[in-house]
Amino acid sequence: MTLNQINKIRMFGATNVVLTSNSSLYASSEVLLLKQQKLAANLAELESYRQVQEQNTSGLTLSKENLREDVENLILRISVSLVAHATATDDINLKQMARYTPSKLAKISDVVLCDIAANMIRMATPVLAGLEVYFVTQAELDTLQQKTADFKISIPQNRVATSSRKASTATIDRLIRETNNILRDEIDPLIQPFQFIQPDFYRQYKNARIIIDYTGRGPRTEAAEPVDAPEQPTER
Repeated sequence: MTLNQINKIRMFGATNVVLTSNSSLYASSEVLLLKQQKLAANLAELESYRQVQEQNTSGLTLSKENLREDVENLILRISVSLVAHATATDDINLKQMARYTPSKLAKISDVVLCDIAANMIRMATPVLAGLEVYFVTQAELDTLQQKTADFKISIPQNRVATSSRKASTATIDRLIRETNNILRDEIDPLIQPFQFIQPDFYRQYKNARIIIDYTGRGPRTEAAEPVDAPEQPTER
């Protein structure tokens, strides 16, 4: 979320606290009660989408990267063993097909890497007995197969998490606009008469409607109209 979004949501929350704590003062106003409930509902929805957007996907990313590294290392281990075996048996085709370097694997997409892993297992299985002298056994092939399967699963998980964050960002933008309109166009006008009969409540409300701009250098308050001004509050 941007600082501007965070600051606006904080203002929404502060305003809602003032309204909720003073609800007895406008209990007779069914319209204002409904508008406050609408504000609270939007805030709850904003919070739920904020949590989705800020969901920490670093664990997913780290897991995916670790699995890819494991798959690449196993491919290379089997590759050098196959090349050594092909050299010893004078199998030119196998030698060419099995040769991979770390730099080449690093440039390959996730899906293609999985295909290469499957090909390595297919090439190694028929000559497995000859690979034992080069330190590759069935255990290495089984491990590569399992790591590749786990890696395949991790790919869409990471994409889904990224897609969810993007979707929630758009929803947050919409909800902030809607909530801002609720305050500016619906609640602010209904609060104006209270400046004459409940000035303390009115002052609290006006102060809550000020957006505090939290930057890295400490809070900075936007210029706001005087709390005792009778005109409509400016758009936030």
